[in-house]
Amino acid sequence: MDFSKIFYLILFLQLSSNSLKGQNKIIVKQTEDLAAYLEYIHEQKGFSGEVLIGNSNSITFQKTIGLASNEHNVPLKPKAKYKIASITKTFTAALIAKAKVEGTLSFDDKASQYIPELASKFKSISIHQLLTHTSGLPHNEAIRDYWPVKSRLTLNSNQVIAEINKVDLLYEPGTQMHYSSLGYYLLATILEKVYQEDYGQVLASKILSPLNMLSTGSSNSLAIIPEMTNGYHLVSDDSLVVAPYRNYSMLKGAGDLYSNGSDLLKWANTLLNQELLRNTTETPIFTPNGDFKDDSGRQYAYGWFIETGDRLKYSHGGGTWGYSSILALYPESNMSIVVLSNVSTLPTEAILKNIEKIIFNEDFEVPKAKTQVASTSTDLDQYAGSYISDSGQMKLNIAKNENGLIAQMGGNPAFQIYPKGEHEFFGKKIEILFSFKLTNSIISGLTAERMGQKFEFKKQ
Repeated sequence: MDFSKIFYLILFLQLSSNSLKGQNKIIVKQTEDLAAYLEYIHEQKGFSGEVLIGNSNSITFQKTIGLASNEHNVPLKPKAKYKIASITKTFTAALIAKAKVEGTLSFDDKASQYIPELASKFKSISIHQLLTHTSGLPHNEAIRDYWPVKSRLTLNSNQVIAEINKVDLLYEPGTQMHYSSLGYYLLATILEKVYQEDYGQVLASKILSPLNMLSTGSSNSLAIIPEMTNGYHLVSDDSLVVAPYRNYSMLKGAGDLYSNGSDLLKWANTLLNQELLRNTTETPIFTPNGDFKDDSGRQYAYGWFIETGDRLKYSHGGGTWGYSSILALYPESNMSIVVLSNVSTLPTEAILKNIEKIIFNEDFEVPKAKTQVASTSTDLDQYAGSYISDSGQMKLNIAKNENGLIAQMGGNPAFQIYPKGEHEFFGKKIEILFSFKLTNSIISGLTAERMGQKFEFKKQ
């Protein structure tokens, strides 16, 4: 018996244990700030949902806030389920990698080998390109009448493939990156061809059942799912409406799953510990695909965005009518963050970044809720109009509605703004302060202050 090896093994385990305890202790110290921040985004951003932080040993923070049903005033509980939209892609990518491990397909295979009905213009697209959003396929909106018609219909696989065949490639496959849920629909279809089962059955047998993820599954627009939250949409005046209807048949493998916080933590821990694909070294789930980046500068691997700034992070967000979510894994600290909400459309990326600042002990002060004051001006019409930035790159429109004023930057959604002081208005949904300027008692421009930056606008 090699006692030296045993000694170093014991020492390693002790150090690892102490490291984890220390990490948990740091997170516990931040519990107050996390709870305060959750209250803040609930009051100011309309957040309703759950934040869960944990690792393979324990849950270090879990809190829900808001209502599972506004109609019946039912509070949210930790077991509540949410539609997780594009986080679904992390499961589909893992299933493809698992199929590769089993020898049933290769990442270099062409999608048309498994889906012969694909149009000839797509014949060169590989499974790897579908996984990494480099296939050239556009996103859902490229399908004609997607939002007003197709997104509301129950379509079978042949019908969806027929719709995909009508779209044009944005670029030659493998030369650029463009996020595409249509590509992940094709991946789910490939899995069905390989295993001769529906995508939901493949997911259940390969991942959900082995991991005891009993609160996760494929959404069905007609099924009654126990503990599923009602979905709501935040509109421009910061009020909630019932989320518009959306059928999930066109989102198979791309955005059709539901889950809860505990199941997603299990999923994160499984991937961090490499339990799902331990039998192979060829599992590039977290390997960035070359130098391709999205508009935010993030790289994409197989079902995950990869960031290497202040810390290594694997993440994926999800958004659909009535739900906003994000899941982030931090391999260097063996920790994950789950953010789930039954409200759309919330800035989950910004929420996640602030949670990171709290738990990683960075410079961050929980914002104080801005208080609305009585407007010093009864003439709101004087603020309405079009504004353009000094650089000429940003256009802002201020308009009057029944509740006061709304602001809209370019083609982004409009949001309500509220009086703060003399000729000052602030946004709750979007953290921004507008200070209007007067020239000869007439509004001539404004200063927009957001995230420590100021932008000057002139009224047109």
